[in-house]
Amino acid sequence: MQNQADVFGIARGSSSGDSSMGRNWWTRFGVVLFFTVLSIVYVTPTIFGLNPETTKFPYKQKVNLGLDLQGGLYLVLGVDFNKVWKDVTSRQVVSFKDALADKGVSVKNVALKVDGASLEDPRLEVTFDGELRDKIESLRKERFWTLRLTGDEKGRLEYGLTSEYRQDVRDRTVKQSIEVIRNRIDEFGVSEPIIASQGSDRIVVELPGVRDVQRAKDLIGRTAQLEFRIVNDEAMDPVKLNELIVQIEKEKELVYKEGETKFSDYVRVVNEAARGRIPEGTEIAFERVGSTASAAASRVPYLLFSKADVTGDDLQDAQVSFDQESGQPHVSFNLNPKGADLFDKLTAEHIRDRLAIVLDGIVHSAPVIQSRIGGGRGQITLGSGNADQMMNEAKDLAIVLRAGALPAQLDFLEQRVTGPSLGQDSIHKGATAALIGSLAVFLFVMFYYRVSGVIAVISLILNVLFVLASLVGLEATLTLPGIAGIALTVGIAVDSNVVIYERIREELRAGKVAIAAVEAGFQKAFRTILDANITNAAAAIVLLEFGTGPIKGFAVTLLIGIIATVFTAVFVCKLIFDAYLKRLERSPNAALSI
Repeated sequence: MQNQADVFGIARGSSSGDSSMGRNWWTRFGVVLFFTVLSIVYVTPTIFGLNPETTKFPYKQKVNLGLDLQGGLYLVLGVDFNKVWKDVTSRQVVSFKDALADKGVSVKNVALKVDGASLEDPRLEVTFDGELRDKIESLRKERFWTLRLTGDEKGRLEYGLTSEYRQDVRDRTVKQSIEVIRNRIDEFGVSEPIIASQGSDRIVVELPGVRDVQRAKDLIGRTAQLEFRIVNDEAMDPVKLNELIVQIEKEKELVYKEGETKFSDYVRVVNEAARGRIPEGTEIAFERVGSTASAAASRVPYLLFSKADVTGDDLQDAQVSFDQESGQPHVSFNLNPKGADLFDKLTAEHIRDRLAIVLDGIVHSAPVIQSRIGGGRGQITLGSGNADQMMNEAKDLAIVLRAGALPAQLDFLEQRVTGPSLGQDSIHKGATAALIGSLAVFLFVMFYYRVSGVIAVISLILNVLFVLASLVGLEATLTLPGIAGIALTVGIAVDSNVVIYERIREELRAGKVAIAAVEAGFQKAFRTILDANITNAAAAIVLLEFGTGPIKGFAVTLLIGIIATVFTAVFVCKLIFDAYLKRLERSPNAALSI
């Protein structure tokens, strides 16, 4: 029979071909051995429960456990939109009054209507003498798309917020609240917290490992502290400041690691150690860049004056605007009369200095003051970048500013504490169920396919090992649905082995010898396996994109499992089969056990 090459390019039939196969097999074996040893190193701290603080094992990272496994705090917060609508409409009153004055339109009064107005839809009322109705309406249509006409009587016009603007405010308020909460979660040293919106007016917060309910509620629910502070670059430039911080970290053996160290504690220790080395009346603050806050490069230090010149109490509103000439986005903001005076004086004295925008002690931006800003209105221009990047940066900065300007009232609607005993019980039952299910599958496969079934079981065990190691390496969170995802991965992997083995049996029934049947079986089954797993991956991606909390945990585990399944079913299983077939060649009377 004519010799065939399998999907991995292994030739048979000559001594040179056997030599080539031997080299190829050992290369593939080396790849599998490397990933296996690496995976064992990754899962050892988790499997044996090693203490990261005391163990001498070189790798210390454990798999992150979700709220349902580790226990912790589950909160549902409701946003008080009645207060939000009132505050938004009050700001519209001020803006509309200023706009009328700019146009030279003199009216009797512009005020927030109290009597007869719904809390969910407050109204702005304009009273006037004479024939000013058309001028007022013209101004509203020209500059205030945020308002709709709700009442039109002689000498009186009434306006409410448009549905489009209400939806925009609703979305911005929820995002702003999430931003504020996210900034404060680090106080707990929580790894992989879940903060997400639920519906249009609720926020879900999951804090694995947190037990102190009252402290969490106090910290999350307090009003955001927004401050504008001047950066003291004259006293110490950024290069020298970085050198000082590196020196302090070496002296104090200070290491910040996301999820293990409170960021506020890290900043406090840095400032205590910096006393006497930085000017009196200044302090060090950081901007946290990107998602890997454990890296020093992602913490940008600033030397700030301790005094907050302007605070969030002085800010009325902030929103994304566009330059009429360049079309690039920037952030526009309005200050109240007191804040306008303070900001005017501050910017006049510090032209060309950087002004840090600090929310809850974290610097979010530090633009350069280009000119004196009077009148209580200003704008923050952004750095260079593509349009999407600049737009996202502008939106994020506006959210940070509004977090201090418009703190939404958050009501704690639900709180639930999952104790560690319940978490351990979930782990035990979930692991037991997965183990029993896997063992049942292993026994059936070995009984039905005999020696080939043993090969399949070896590839399945490596599959689970690779999945667990990937979860640790990616610092993903393992939840109870994630354990179910691992069990499902075993089922998917078995299905792939069944497809391969049944194809091999068909080839044997067609009269092919064992080597040719195995090679043809793997080759013909590969496309079917790939198609099936791509379909599963598509479903997992949808769950990952639109799911929340444990659903995402299930999707992540399933996606990792799909990749591991294709690798073990096609690559690892074929590697072991090649060794098995080589052994059969040395025993003329032996037959392929499948």
